[in-house]
This record gives sequence, C-alpha cells and structure tokens, in this order.
Amino acid sequence: MNQTDFSSRSPRKNFETAYKVAYHQLFKDPDLNKHDAQWSPPIWVLSLGAGLAPFAVTLVAPAIPAMAIDLNADSNIAQLVLTTLLLSIAVGQLVAGPLSDRFGRKSLFLGGAIAYCVAGFGAVLSNTIEGIIFFRVIQGFGAAAAVAMSRSIVVDFYGRDRAAGVMSTIIAMMAIIPIFGTSLGGILTDLVGWHGSFFMLAITGLVLAIFVGTQIQETHQPEHVFTFKDALMGYRELLSTDRFLASALTTAFQTAVFFAMMGFIAYSFERMNISAKEFGLWMATTSVGYVIGNLANKRFLKRYQIELITLIGALVSLAGLFLMGFWHINAPYSPMSLAAPMLLVGLSNGVIIANTIVMSTSAVPRLKGSATGLVGAMQMCAGGISGTVAIWLGADQDTNVGILILVVISFCSLMSAWWSSRLQQSQ
Repeated sequence: MNQTDFSSRSPRKNFETAYKVAYHQLFKDPDLNKHDAQWSPPIWVLSLGAGLAPFAVTLVAPAIPAMAIDLNADSNIAQLVLTTLLLSIAVGQLVAGPLSDRFGRKSLFLGGAIAYCVAGFGAVLSNTIEGIIFFRVIQGFGAAAAVAMSRSIVVDFYGRDRAAGVMSTIIAMMAIIPIFGTSLGGILTDLVGWHGSFFMLAITGLVLAIFVGTQIQETHQPEHVFTFKDALMGYRELLSTDRFLASALTTAFQTAVFFAMMGFIAYSFERMNISAKEFGLWMATTSVGYVIGNLANKRFLKRYQIELITLIGALVSLAGLFLMGFWHINAPYSPMSLAAPMLLVGLSNGVIIANTIVMSTSAVPRLKGSATGLVGAMQMCAGGISGTVAIWLGADQDTNVGILILVVISFCSLMSAWWSSRLQQSQ
C-alpha cells in the first residue's frame, strides 16, 4: 500500500516553521514518509499491544481472592488492584494520544511496553497490597500507551473506510489473550500463588517491547511544537461533537459492563465452590463470544451500516444480561447460569467496541490521536468506576445486585447507540 492509500491526502507542500502554530493547523495530516513503502503494520503485534490492558485484568482477576487472604486485605482494598490499573490506563491514554501527535507513535508504543514489563517485575517482588497497587499504576500507564498507539497506527495507516474491518481483526486476535488470561490466571494461582500472574505480565511486556522495537515503523511524523493547551482545546472540541460523544459513550458503557462483571464475578463463582482454575475456564466464555462477535462484525460491515450493527449489538447485550438475571434466580448454584449469558455479552462487545472506536476516532479527522486517547480514557475510567461501585454496593456478596448493576449500565449503552444511529439518520 502506498502513501496515498492510507493518508487520503496529498503531502503538504508548505511546511510550517519550527515555532508554535495556530491550533487549527496543529493536527493537519503530516508527511508520512518515515516508513518503508512496502511495509505494513504487523497485525499480531498491534493485537498484543491492544491486549495489554484486558490481559492485566483477566490474568489477575482469578488471583484477587487469594491475594486478599495472603496480604490480609479486605475485598474493597483488593479491588483497588484492578481499579487503580483501569484509572491509570484512563489517565495515561489522555496523555499518550496527544504526546504521540507530537513525538510519533513508535516511541510511545515502545516506552509503554517497557513500563508494563518493569511494573510486572515490581509487583512480583512486592509483599504489601500498597506496593502492588503502586506498580499497577505504572503498569496502567504502560498499557495505556500501548493500547492507544495500536489504535492510532491502524487509523493512520488504513483510514476510516478500512479501519473498522482491520480493528475487528485486531480485537478478534486480541481476544485470544484474555481467553488464555482467565484460564492461565486461575492455573497459576492454584500452582504458584498470585505472584505467578504478575510474572507472566512482566514477560508479556518484555516480548512486546522486543517486537515493537524490531517490527514497528513510524506512521506519524510530527512537524509542530505542541503544548497541552492544544490538547485541552482538542478534547473540548471532541466533547462538543455529538458524533464523537455518542460513539465514545457507547464504547465506554459497554466496556464498563465487562469490567464491572470482572470485579464481582470471581466472588460469585467462589460461593459456588468453584476453584480459581475452574473459574478461569468458565470466564473464557466471555472471550470466546468476543472473538465470534468480532469475526461476525467483519461480515456484517459488508452489508449493513456500522451504526445499525452497533445498535443491534447493544440490544443483544441487554438481552443477555436479562437472561443472566432470570437464570441465576432460578439456578443460583449453577455456573452455567452465569457463563452462558456471559457468552452473549462477549459476543455483543465484539460487535460494538471495534465499531464505536473507529466511529469516535473518525468523528474529527484532524484529531485522530487525541480522539484515540480520549475514547480509551473514557473506556478505562468507566470500567474502573463501575467495578468499584459494584463492589461498594455489595455485588461481591450478592450476585443479583451485580447483575442489576450490569443491566443498568447496558441500558445506558443501548441509549448511546440509539443516539449515534439517530445522528447518522439525520445527516
């Protein structure tokens, strides 16, 4: 693919000086000659980068009850191991997106992988819950850079028309990571304790750093002096753009469904006397549904509008959670009452998230990097808050409370998807 294919504009003829430029000029498409003409981004490397965040959640989630016992921490404190990770990913993406517009994608990608690796080893060596939480914050910043850069590289290289399909491929491949993450996390917890999960995260970051350094080339060559005032102006414009806001809220709420569920579901299975290893296997149904949803989405995009697909996906998610509530009330000690509906939730997430990410990041073309960071931050912030609120309201003690919370969040996702569809119809 040549330069014209993915930039969709001819190179700029007149370059700005090396001094600060006007805000409306700051995000114009740059000259992308920094990579080889025959190079294309390795999809599996982007998938691994995009998967760092969910892997850091799913691998550790089965270990949280054991960690709480070993470190004498109550469930609310132990939940911070997930919550602080998600919030640091949210803040990190707000910073990583604009920084990549200034310094390029590769350096941020590589730095994120290294930070993720170092934080993993730090958590392994920690013997207090406070130490683990500290290193999880660093790990979250590393994951934020990797996730944001994976998405930005896709939009840089392929443009809006092809990015949704490519993003579905990446997310389908990425979903394999949490499939193994939940299962592997449970196995490691049973075999070597909670330390094993953090050691595996460190090794994953190390592998990614090696391949980012050797396989990824730059897709964005910045030309301008950048300030965070410019970033704030960009965020303000994005948040005042209805098309961005509707899509970003949909993906944020749908992500919150997953992370809220991850926050309390381990305790639900524990009350069924399900071991950590078995829990990982049951939780894998969500990721299996996620893979199926993304693969199906690629086919749907050839026949239907992206907004319609997203709306139907949100309906399926809500229906799956109603099924979970009804089934669990009638069979409270059956793991299938949770696992089967989780398959539907995963399937709907696979349809929704790739589409809404592309729609939101394409809403204002010159702000692609900032939009990637902002929508990612909204996802992680929604996930972190929803998981904490679910535990605070007692979802770790009563599964029905958790399911009700999931239904409310999923309904909000449906309303946002409906808004996005209405905006498309009004054009």
